[in-house]
Amino acid sequence: MLRAAAVAAAVAAAACAREESPAARTLAVRVNGVELPARIVEAEIARERASGRFNPKEASARGLESAIDQELLVQKALEARLDRDPEVMRALDEGRRRVLANAWLDRALAGRANPDESEVNAFYAANPSLFAQRRIYALREIRVSGPAPQLTALRAAVEAASTPEEIDASLARAGLPRDVHESTQPAEALPLALLAKLQSMKDGQATVVDSAPVVSVVELARSIPAPLAPQQAAPVIERFLAARRRAELAREEIARLREGARIEYPAGQGPGGRERAPREAPAIPVNASLEPNAGERIGALAPASLLYDKDPQS
Repeated sequence: MLRAAAVAAAVAAAACAREESPAARTLAVRVNGVELPARIVEAEIARERASGRFNPKEASARGLESAIDQELLVQKALEARLDRDPEVMRALDEGRRRVLANAWLDRALAGRANPDESEVNAFYAANPSLFAQRRIYALREIRVSGPAPQLTALRAAVEAASTPEEIDASLARAGLPRDVHESTQPAEALPLALLAKLQSMKDGQATVVDSAPVVSVVELARSIPAPLAPQQAAPVIERFLAARRRAELAREEIARLREGARIEYPAGQGPGGRERAPREAPAIPVNASLEPNAGERIGALAPASLLYDKDPQS
């Protein structure tokens, strides 16, 4: 199904490009006689930017070459009549439904999710560790695994230790398997629970992070002040607040549509006479990442590079 979805997405993109009138598009390149509009290249550049690998000096060239590669694959897929493949057709229909659903939400919520200046300023003031008191942290994490009773005893010993040497001695006495990982991360890339502890720690101190079924010992090697001024943080905060508000408004819009809809479940299916439980959207952490596929990084409000972009929309 993954293969079918990938083919469907490529075929759909190519079909849209082919259906546009020549007067409505700017030519970027021809591939085997097929004209690709500039917007296809611009879409590839946007994906580069969203991936976190965006390099302004290479973006145009990379976007163009990526669009050419995609068109070559689409042409082969169409030659093989994969657009008639049942799985590909199903994936195309699913993609069309998602696009239409999002298009309606975009229109229904237009302008309603944008925060005002007072909301941005309040968020900035409420999260000093991410902005006014932001720091870059050099960390050493030791993850220890083993039987629960031994981990409980180790956790108590580590919490009682006052120096890195005492922590190392406790770990050595436990004799349990452990992995060591060193990293340097900005405040926005860290889980809020850990960030709250690090703020009050001095260089050389350590803390135990609740990460069952292992014991995770995080040592603060050093930290460097790297505050963000309100004008630097404002674009990122605006995007975060807008995304959070949009999710709330989308749930309200769907609830409104359900109230006026006639929904008929097949016999034996659906909630029956029970009250339908509200569908909860995934919670957005207060410093959630704007990067796609970064949901597992509980901490990132935005990549460090985005925090300094003067024009994040460019």
